Amino acid sequence: MKSFSFAIVAVLLLGMLSLSGCGYTFAGRKGLLVESVRIGPIKNKSMEPGLSQVLISALSDELMKQGINVDQNSRNMIYGNLTQFTLSGVSEANQSFTAYQVTIAGRFIFRGADGKEVVLPGSTPFIITFSSQGALNEVFAQRQLAVQSGMQNLASQIVSGLLVPLK
Repeated sequence: MKSFSFAIVAVLLLGMLSLSGCGYTFAGRKGLLVESVRIGPIKNKSMEPGLSQVLISALSDELMKQGINVDQNSRNMIYGNLTQFTLSGVSEANQSFTAYQVTIAGRFIFRGADGKEVVLPGSTPFIITFSSQGALNEVFAQRQLAVQSGMQNLASQIVSGLLVPLK
């Protein structure tokens, strides 16, 4: 039993050494640029209702996944505007659209405790495509899934700005 435990530890150590040789590193909480952040106002200036709440939820999830506390008392803040939401048909068959494109754009800012502001990644148009054929309610359901997925990806891009040195 003792040799089995030693073998497991040895395999784990060899795995970590090989990963570190490839440029991968294991970053703990000390590697984060901020430990906590509050989500300030995310204003929805598009014509699509409800987008800001979807993005706030996605941002909260992504921040927590990355080990950053979401704290409404934090002096660090993410805020911004959703400025565009468009849904376009991009492919058709038998006089009905079969593929759609959703474009979401906005501008997002990180304000540090020192008052310095930095534009975060994800501030350029974000495009999601999805396919759907059939009844309008099926198209709407696929559209909602695409928006949710797109907001999750947008939140990942925004939060990635907190994981690299801020300029």
